[in-house]
Amino acid sequence: MNKKAEMQKLYESQKKFGCVVCRKFNIPKSSWTQNHIEIHHLRKGMGMGQKNIKCIPLCVHHHRENKHGFHGLGRKAFEKQYCSEQELLEFWENTIGMCVNWDFWGK
Repeated sequence: MNKKAEMQKLYESQKKFGCVVCRKFNIPKSSWTQNHIEIHHLRKGMGMGQKNIKCIPLCVHHHRENKHGFHGLGRKAFEKQYCSEQELLEFWENTIGMCVNWDFWGK
């Protein structure tokens, strides 16, 4: 299987997991299983155009809504309200019981 297909498989497993914010903060299960799940790519440094291969699953509410979503609130406000993207990534990896070799995907 090529890298693109493997990455798609990873995205699908993240979508099945549900929203990592909802799971971490014990928001009722119906919220993270019934909402559409989107893949959020972690950012490095400043600027919205700097994509990193690392990603986490977020519901629409926590991904892009104005008062609760990463892109609606901005990084600092999102981290103040919840936690960092890196903490969410680590929570996801710990919950599924594996550590993804993100360096492999970035090559």
